[in-house]
Amino acid sequence: MTPWEHHASLTRERLITIAQLIRQGRNDALDHYNPSIGCTPWNLGCDAFSCQRFQIIEASKTIDWLDIIDPSMQFVFTIGEVPVRFYRGEPDDPSAGTLKQSYSELRQLTLFSADELVRLTPKPLYRFAVETDFDGSLLAITFVVLNNETPVLTWQIPLDEAVSKVSPLWVEGSEGVDLPAPTVGIAAKKKKDGTLD
Repeated sequence: MTPWEHHASLTRERLITIAQLIRQGRNDALDHYNPSIGCTPWNLGCDAFSCQRFQIIEASKTIDWLDIIDPSMQFVFTIGEVPVRFYRGEPDDPSAGTLKQSYSELRQLTLFSADELVRLTPKPLYRFAVETDFDGSLLAITFVVLNNETPVLTWQIPLDEAVSKVSPLWVEGSEGVDLPAPTVGIAAKKKKDGTLD
């Protein structure tokens, strides 16, 4: 099962968009990471979280399906109606902090119908697992649906795939207009006195 089969709001394009925002935030943090002035992996982790959070908050101002329901350090956002968080780590090994649900996340889940909630789990957790290398660089981002501690759905997001909006080539009113034939010829040169050559 794919995320979009689990819930219609979790489309492939939306998940790729969020993953690209997370990647941009992590890259921004890495750009400022400098061990020669005292930066540590702890600094990098804090900066990466803040920069990733910032990217998503800024994007929510222009993306209609993306909303912020808790901008605090608990940071919860929604994709459509689905409350989501992200964490650094492997998709099959979430930490205790990852498994906690904030009040705003629980409140958002009450907006689901009973049928939607029981499709996979009674109270699913929706997370982006951000896997990093020893130097903090990004290795992979996986979308995970968790039932307690158990991942019941994982989908590794293709980070190199471009997201494009598909629009029809023809829409009502796009027949075009008739234009007169263009005038074709060699351009005349102006003389110093302003007359044409």
